[in-house]
Amino acid sequence: MYYAWPMPRVGTLGNPEPYIYFGTFAGLSFWPGGLTLLAAAPGVGKTSWLLRMIFEASAARFPAAIGCYEHTAEELKFRLRLQSEAMIASAHGEADAAEVEKCLALGSEAVLLPLSDQEDTVRALEETLLQDCSFPVHGAALLAVDYLQRVPVVGVTGMVSEERRGGEAAAALRALARRHDWAVIAAAALRSAGFTDGKELSALLGDERVPYEADRVLLLRHVGEVRTCGCVGLEVLTLKDRTGPTRSWRMSFWGQRFYPALDGEAHD
Repeated sequence: MYYAWPMPRVGTLGNPEPYIYFGTFAGLSFWPGGLTLLAAAPGVGKTSWLLRMIFEASAARFPAAIGCYEHTAEELKFRLRLQSEAMIASAHGEADAAEVEKCLALGSEAVLLPLSDQEDTVRALEETLLQDCSFPVHGAALLAVDYLQRVPVVGVTGMVSEERRGGEAAAALRALARRHDWAVIAAAALRSAGFTDGKELSALLGDERVPYEADRVLLLRHVGEVRTCGCVGLEVLTLKDRTGPTRSWRMSFWGQRFYPALDGEAHD
């Protein structure tokens, strides 16, 4: 017996615009259910950029958190304080302590989670955010993960090596984003050969699933020489973007204050 199953047609498709941004934080727009990878060589400023993103998301009253396998909570708080000084007094000006406290209070709901690369899997991070941090079961929220290759993945024979775990971790983070309609951005490591010329997706450390799973892949790199004051130019290259055409843009990094400054923010 032959059964004719109804087929979806163009006129009856569900959501005609799946990439509706709910906010732009630190110059980068986010949409529910999306996974972004931020690739950079060590010391370029990716952790600081992630911090500014979650601070601004929290200030806009969205649930926001950074799960960090690289730094302690005290180190992250130190960077956020210096970033608040930058917001008030630019790269090198003297910031009033009371004004710094007011600035910090704007993003005080941001969650800083130091994580263990032996225990804190994606599932464990998810449970912590839902049970302890009041993240919504479904709803707009921003989660930053620093960084992808440190996320523990347990295989049949034990812990998967850092170079091989990236694809599995990316898949788990993408599923997490879609399960809860959160936006997830994870820092990703580059192969050492890609530090100076990482313009291709193959420059990302790990197997081919790392860039495949992501909706968007950005490359952050220094431009020009580091100034004597510790500041340096930054360039952001889009290596992949399912939401639209690729693009590139400039930023700068105010090294003394761990501050990723957007184009147009004055360096004084």
